[in-house]
Amino acid sequence: MDSDSLLNLLEQMDPGIVIFDDNLSVSYINRALMLIFPGVHKEDLFSGDIMGLHSERIQTRIRAMVRLMKDSSRPIPFSFKRISIHQSDRYLFIKLIPLLDNKMEDSLNCMLVYDITPFITNKDHRFIKVPVNSGKEITLIDPANIFYLEADNIYTKVHTRSGSYFCDFSLRFLEERLPSEHFYRIHRSYMVNLSKVEKIIKERQSYYLQIQNSDIRLPVSRNKAADFSKKIGLK
Repeated sequence: MDSDSLLNLLEQMDPGIVIFDDNLSVSYINRALMLIFPGVHKEDLFSGDIMGLHSERIQTRIRAMVRLMKDSSRPIPFSFKRISIHQSDRYLFIKLIPLLDNKMEDSLNCMLVYDITPFITNKDHRFIKVPVNSGKEITLIDPANIFYLEADNIYTKVHTRSGSYFCDFSLRFLEERLPSEHFYRIHRSYMVNLSKVEKIIKERQSYYLQIQNSDIRLPVSRNKAADFSKKIGLK
């Protein structure tokens, strides 16, 4: 697989398919969808609408995606979701497509669902690839290529040599799923890949980390300073 391409990965997979109308009532699904959602009964899918399967927060995002899909002046939307099934995280790539009838009216909709969990996590549920938004695409970044991560409200900015990207996950969530031998939370707003630190600067009682090949200096918070010193062997 191309190190940063999702397209090659998707070509290897059978997507789950859902056909639903503008009222979000489901009319058709395929068997692959039931394999992705083993805990969902078909009666639950067909008895109401797809909103009943999601939390209120996710419902709001789904409605926004459907509205965007109906706006022909905007790109067809995609999304990346995390769900918990049997106390295990699953990661889904979702794409929405309007369907045209013989009058060329788009009264039906199709949702493609790809379970990419095996391709981005290992057996210990650690990320071997980090999904980020890159323009109109989702790309998968090798953790070794990440310089540092920056909290952005409940989301995260992922900084690499090639640029900065938006990630749907919080910094705390990523901290729990990136290898701790390389990634260290130096501040409530920053986590750094220690292998990408070029210089440690000490000013009075404070530490700053200078990132390789840049003028970027990241602060180590005071409550992290002692543990950080032990981590890198200064104490």
